[in-house]
Amino acid sequence: SSVGAVLTYTNNAGTATLNTDIVCQVSADGGSNYSTCVLAAGGTFSTGILQAIAPEIAVTAGTSIQYKISFANQASGSKETRINGVSLMY
Repeated sequence: SSVGAVLTYTNNAGTATLNTDIVCQVSADGGSNYSTCVLAAGGTFSTGILQAIAPEIAVTAGTSIQYKISFANQASGSKETRINGVSLMY
């Protein structure tokens, strides 16, 4: 089994680096095992809203798909990122 993801996000201050400042993990077995996605820039979704695409990655098969988004290096006024939406493919 495999899972892919598409994120939309906004750089509210500064510029987020995918896979460093924004990390996406997915699970298909209720969160028992998470796999880390490799996010790639997917262009502009709308004015000020960017896309990140995670090609399908192998996961432990199951019936309960979940995801986690983690932020690192966020600092008020210098690097602030907002996730606007997440779509998963299973």
